[in-house]
Parts: sequence; C-alpha cells; structure tokens
Amino acid sequence: MTLPEYLADAARELTRRSQAIRRDFAPHRLSAGENRQDLVADLLSDIFPKRFGVGTGLVFSSGGEFSNQADLLVVDELNNAPLYPDSTSQLWPVEAVYALIEVKTHLSPSDIEDAVAKGRRFKSLSRDFQDRPHLVPQIDHSLFVIWAFEAPGAETVKQNLTDALALVPVYEQPDLVVAPDRLVVQAGQYREIARLGQPNSEHRRALESRYGSDLSGLPDEALQVFDLGEHALMAWYVWCDSWLRSAGPRAANPLSYLTPGREWGRQV
Repeated sequence: MTLPEYLADAARELTRRSQAIRRDFAPHRLSAGENRQDLVADLLSDIFPKRFGVGTGLVFSSGGEFSNQADLLVVDELNNAPLYPDSTSQLWPVEAVYALIEVKTHLSPSDIEDAVAKGRRFKSLSRDFQDRPHLVPQIDHSLFVIWAFEAPGAETVKQNLTDALALVPVYEQPDLVVAPDRLVVQAGQYREIARLGQPNSEHRRALESRYGSDLSGLPDEALQVFDLGEHALMAWYVWCDSWLRSAGPRAANPLSYLTPGREWGRQV
C-alpha cells in the first residue's frame, strides 16, 4: 500500500466516523465536537514524526497575551515542556508551537469567521525564540490550520474564504484549510512562502532581482483552492509535513518571560 492510498483510506474512515458521531451524539454537540477533535489528534499522532507532539491547551507569550483554547496544537516536545503537563488544558509558550488547528464540523461562512478570529489572535502573539544557533527556527511564524469534516463545493469555499479574508493581513490569515475528503486550501504566510520562497532563498533572490524587493504586487493568487476529493488529506499532509521539517527546532527563551527590573529575592 502506498502513501496516497493509505491517506485516502484515512480520509474515508474519518468521514465514516464523523458521521457516526453526528448520529450518536446528536443531542450533545459539545461532546460531538470533542470526539471529532480526538479523531484528528489520533490521526496526526500516527502520521507525524514523534518529535512533533500533538495536544491541546492554551498558548501564551512573554508579553502576557493568551490564545483562545486551542482544539489541537502541534508542538516541539524535544525542546520544550508545557505548564500543567498533567492537565487536559496545558499551557504552551508560543515559541514551542508549530501549528494551531481549529477543528470544525462545517466550513460555513460563520464557521470560517469564528476560526479566522481565533487564528488572528494566535498569529499575532509576540515570539522571542531562544538565541542558541541550533534552536533558531528557519521560519519564524506558526501555522494556523482550519480542519473541517464537511464543506460545500470548492468554488463556494473559495468565495467564502475570499470574502472572510478580504481585510485580514496575510500574516494573520489561516495558512492551510482542509476538508480531508473534499479539498485543501493554501493561504496566508504558507501561500506567500510557497510562491515567493523564504527570505534569502535562491528563488526569492531571483524574484527580487527581476521585480525588486517589494514582491507584494506580483500577479498570482494569494489564496488557492484545490478540489482533490479523497486525496485532499494527502496534499495537506505533504505540505504540512514539508513546512514542519523546514521550520527547524523551536524553543522559548525563559529570560524573555521574566519581568524586567523585578526583584525576585536577595543574595545572602
């Protein structure tokens, strides 16, 4: 069995189990949502390398800001540990987080609006990475992913996302949107890197030599929707895995979480 067939089977199984949850938890929408989150968490734990931990909780920054409660987090567990590790609501420093995933049953305009608002709060958290060379990430932002079990047609999704993101800065937009058996979307900073390359990359330098340092006006879609059916999960996995491997190790700088000038005690 090859990777595409394996992930196509996984997409079909996710759909089947989501439909069973809809049937069995119809009077209890909160429980249904939690069960769908567990489905996604189990899948990601199976297909991602073990150095990418999958969990849930809140994300906080050295500036004292917090994200909303995250449905799922993908974190660097090798170089970080959460606060309250035995709790179901762990606290993770934002520098440890590779990706925050918002899990939705539907991909309706209202669901998109709700997810985008949560994603903007997460994406805007300040980050102060550990300054040891081997812990400086190659990509200094985190992914925000919207994962939906059900979605309308690709053209409708594209229009709904275009409308929802019209006034949202690129750096606060969702990076990837996926309905595992329907479609996958590139947007935000992920799409920007995919089309322009990372800063100082050969591709980026070639574009800058041709068009100048400001590449914001290049004629290319900032948002792309791919109608792939049961292979949407495969495309999402390949893109997400590639980004995770390119992002490099992550670690919070403990000193940045200390209040400047505060006296913590005295030396005897």
